[in-house]
Amino acid sequence: MNNISIVGNTLFKQLRNVSPSERKDLEAWVVNKVKVEMIRKLDNILAEAGRVNARKLFLVPLFQIKELTDRVEELAPEMKTLYFKELIETVAEAEKRLNC
Repeated sequence: MNNISIVGNTLFKQLRNVSPSERKDLEAWVVNKVKVEMIRKLDNILAEAGRVNARKLFLVPLFQIKELTDRVEELAPEMKTLYFKELIETVAEAEKRLNC
């Protein structure tokens, strides 16, 4: 989580005020949205073999940002920039949802 820095600070401060189950649900929503968006974006630019690899990378039962970040850093470091861009956009969207 600390990799998100400035954008995520508001979200993580707000998460301190919600119940642990709500926190877990919101984090799972962020992770799942990132996974779906990454697959969608990669489908538009990769050939068939790359699409298969992207699905193997992202379609796993992970629900914590740290777990997904570790997976990307370990298995696909070449995707880190695109992954963090998507993660930051999704965290910003989650912050807006909490403020509503």
